[in-house]
Parts: sequence; C-alpha cells; structure tokens
Amino acid sequence: MSAPVFQHRHYVRIAETIASIRGKFGSDDARIIAEHFADALRGTSPNFDRQRFISAAMGEPSSGRDRS
Repeated sequence: MSAPVFQHRHYVRIAETIASIRGKFGSDDARIIAEHFADALRGTSPNFDRQRFISAAMGEPSSGRDRS
C-alpha cells in the first residue's frame, strides 16, 4: 500500500491546527507536536520540507506561499 500524497493545503491545515495549540498549551508543547507530525508526514509528498512545516506550525512562515 502506498502512502497518500498530500497537497500544500493539507499541510497548511495541520500547521494551523498546531499553531492554535501554541496559544493554549505553550510553544514548547507545540514544537514537540509539530516535530512529531513532521516525522509522521515524511513520505506523504516528495516536496515535503520538514523544517518549513515546523516553522509554519510555530507561526514562522518561511515564504510568501506560507503567509495567510
């Protein structure tokens, strides 16, 4: 069975959800969650960038495409 291919919009939604956790539980917990998600999402797209995802989840967009 092959892994699903995610699209940018899927990663954005997950990162936004993690970012909302940051406001409720703190940055340290959110970073741990973001890192775990990033590890789990590896392989879901050939263009997946772990650090870019973590940055977005922490509210630190890395490019114009990441900005809302």
